[in-house]
Amino acid sequence: MKLNDLVYTLGAFLMARDAAPFILGISGGQGAGKSTLCRALTEALEKEGKTALTLSLDDFYLPKSDRQHLARTIHPLCATRGVPGTHDVALLADTLRNIKQVSPARAMHLPRFSKSHDDRLPSGAHREIIACPDFIFLEGWCVGGHADCVEESPQNSWEEAHDPQAIWKKWSRMHVGAYQPIWDMCHATLLLRQENFEAVIDSRWLQEQGNARASGVWQFADRAAVAEFCAHYKSWTLGIWEDLTPRADFVISRNADYDYHPLKVMNKF
Repeated sequence: MKLNDLVYTLGAFLMARDAAPFILGISGGQGAGKSTLCRALTEALEKEGKTALTLSLDDFYLPKSDRQHLARTIHPLCATRGVPGTHDVALLADTLRNIKQVSPARAMHLPRFSKSHDDRLPSGAHREIIACPDFIFLEGWCVGGHADCVEESPQNSWEEAHDPQAIWKKWSRMHVGAYQPIWDMCHATLLLRQENFEAVIDSRWLQEQGNARASGVWQFADRAAVAEFCAHYKSWTLGIWEDLTPRADFVISRNADYDYHPLKVMNKF
């Protein structure tokens, strides 16, 4: 099926929900199409008189200065955003808990993160919302992840070379428990799966080119540099795919031509 067909199916599911706001967790590897799906769903729901807010886990990355401190005190790999432990979990949890109280008199400001600059944007660039939405799409590459998704020890040659004693990996596994209360706030979860991890790298390289055109800043010079960056995520990504596939309410496979193949569709609507 194409994107429009997927949006139709998910839109019908969402329109039948009663919770307000209804939180849909959307998990998937880098470049899987999570943001594209959220935009299309938002547009479809607006036509039905509903409002939706996308909260990207990316926007809640710790600022660069915080990650640099972790790199000095824990492990150099902590400087790279991505794995559990590199997000401002408290801020995201507060955002989800307090969003029902949002009003014109009590606006909420949401952080924004620039991937091209690898840092949180200044407060003047934050998003402001003045009403609680009907739906929230919480999207991120590690949504739903927990410690058992990865092993403590190195799982591939990259980890053996960069973290042979698994200091960074153990640190990340230790911190992922703090994310569970956020995952528990999701009323349903959807997993977008690419064909393999090489497809994740290809998708992230395409995404980088788009980011660079928009910002004028290149974070990665070529696909090889993107592959090196994505190596930080490989064990987590593959582990989450395996773990979340039987647990998620929706599991959708996506190929390089952006054809979507439902592997699992919630049967409660």
